[in-house]
Amino acid sequence: MLAYFLIFGVVVFDQLTKLLIRLYMEVGDSVPLIPGVINLTYIENDGAAFGMLDNARWVFMLVSAIAIVAIILFLRKHHSRHKLLTISLSFIAGGGIGNMIDRIFLTEVTDFFETQFVDFAVFNVADSFITIGAILLGVYVIFFEPKVEKLIKQKEAEAKADGENNESENTLKDNGKNENNCTDIQ
Repeated sequence: MLAYFLIFGVVVFDQLTKLLIRLYMEVGDSVPLIPGVINLTYIENDGAAFGMLDNARWVFMLVSAIAIVAIILFLRKHHSRHKLLTISLSFIAGGGIGNMIDRIFLTEVTDFFETQFVDFAVFNVADSFITIGAILLGVYVIFFEPKVEKLIKQKEAEAKADGENNESENTLKDNGKNENNCTDIQ
């Protein structure tokens, strides 16, 4: 359930910020948000995140759709694996859906964050969540996944042992009713 709330929240936040930019700015307008650090600069791009590979809209739509569906299916199956995994994948899916909405309904993605302290592509809230999600996913894979896998294997071994113990107990409780049970000693 956490995943769906996060995905929905990211999509709403992304779409709301893009709507505000489209309503109150013209393409090409730029105003300082934090002087010397970041500007709001309204541009539109038809490429991937951060404006990479322009004019490949359908490729990104297909790849994004497959990735989003795969993430959502993974989250449905493994929703209780680890909160950091859920958060990171939810951020990535929400950002992907946010940009997908632009590609479907506007043909171009609205970007508006422009860094002043480093020469970098103009980006949006969805791109930010995709990046943060990818960083968190890396942290999860490096620091938490080995521990989670060890815990899962330990629980599986315990469950298997409990299953074998229950099977042994059932055989003992059989009291000779089973033909294969040799309780009749003569």
